[in-house]
Amino acid sequence: MREGMMSRAVAITCQGVSKSFALVDGGSAWRLAFGLGRDVPHFTALEDVSFEVPKGRFLGVLGRNGAGKSTLLRVIGGVYAPDTGRVKVNGAMSGLYELGLVGHPELTGRQYADRLLTVHGFSPSERAAMILDIHDFSELGDRFEDPVLTYSTGMSARLYFSTATAGQYEVYLLDEVLAVGDQHFQSKCWRRLRERVSGGASGVLVTHDWSAIVRLCETAHVLDRGKVIFSGPAEHAVRRYLYGEQAKSTYRDGIARFAGAPVYPRTIMTGADFRLEAEVDILTRAEVGAVVVVEHLQPAYGWETGLMSRRLTPVGEEPGRYAIGVDIPALPLAPGSYQIGLHLAMPDPDNPVVRIVLDGFSWLDGNGLALSVEGSAGRGFSLPAEWKVAG
Repeated sequence: MREGMMSRAVAITCQGVSKSFALVDGGSAWRLAFGLGRDVPHFTALEDVSFEVPKGRFLGVLGRNGAGKSTLLRVIGGVYAPDTGRVKVNGAMSGLYELGLVGHPELTGRQYADRLLTVHGFSPSERAAMILDIHDFSELGDRFEDPVLTYSTGMSARLYFSTATAGQYEVYLLDEVLAVGDQHFQSKCWRRLRERVSGGASGVLVTHDWSAIVRLCETAHVLDRGKVIFSGPAEHAVRRYLYGEQAKSTYRDGIARFAGAPVYPRTIMTGADFRLEAEVDILTRAEVGAVVVVEHLQPAYGWETGLMSRRLTPVGEEPGRYAIGVDIPALPLAPGSYQIGLHLAMPDPDNPVVRIVLDGFSWLDGNGLALSVEGSAGRGFSLPAEWKVAG
């Protein structure tokens, strides 16, 4: 009884999954066909991958090109059979990795949508209603009646996403789809995904876009050459993906640094005056400035930059210790948990619009400055910050 209840609470199980592909040319293809291909070299795409995805949650998978992300989705979706291990999916599944492969490219958008919905077992009456939704959501207009092969990449993405998410499936397998299309359509995609998750959907998102992982997933894996090299909270996985085992960004050394941790109230009421103070050591003559950002980071629920200073505020140029402070009158943040990012930077002499980061505090580096805001609900979008620098 207990084991059955636990299995029903898991949407996807991968246990010891490995997958390899033969590296074939003309001669080796013939040897494989006749069962003589033991000496044919193989490429290992996945090696001993194991994880569980609880129902109602998404697992993120980050990795460079060739890491095995797309192969993993196809194994979960049943496109490829694993060489070893097992995969179990509990519930109806929709995979965006497969969408360009369903049907002939000369099918119109409408025919394509109808073909995919038929494959997923929807009745004619269900398909008719869902196709209306797909046409409306994709915003393809009259192009919905044109062959898919005439679509741009962005138009194809609209059709694929709209079709794959038209129904309330229990499991979604997403491959980079949120990185395609304009900002308006991406916002629509996020709203629909959140609706599906609110309805109890689960899934796996594989992508290069680490911000998508933070927005949708509580936990994530980092894949490298087919192996899971990191598994943990989404924000920790992002650090590992971006910076490797050092798990911290690289700053320009020897120019300026913070003398210690900033001083600020860890808990504050919304609408109260906020002040943060820090000391900065400028080590060599340089045009050093500071920038602050306040982010609402809640993995699987959202990641938004709510407030930030609009320009690099000068700290000093000559070597020495400087005291800096930033004041935010009537803190315009809704109650919740936030992360403050504080960085020292200097203009790039070769490109005035680029900043060279010298030192900092950030959740991406694992040393972010946590801020808890309490009080009644409210909103804040701009930062009326007033900087003060004392040399």
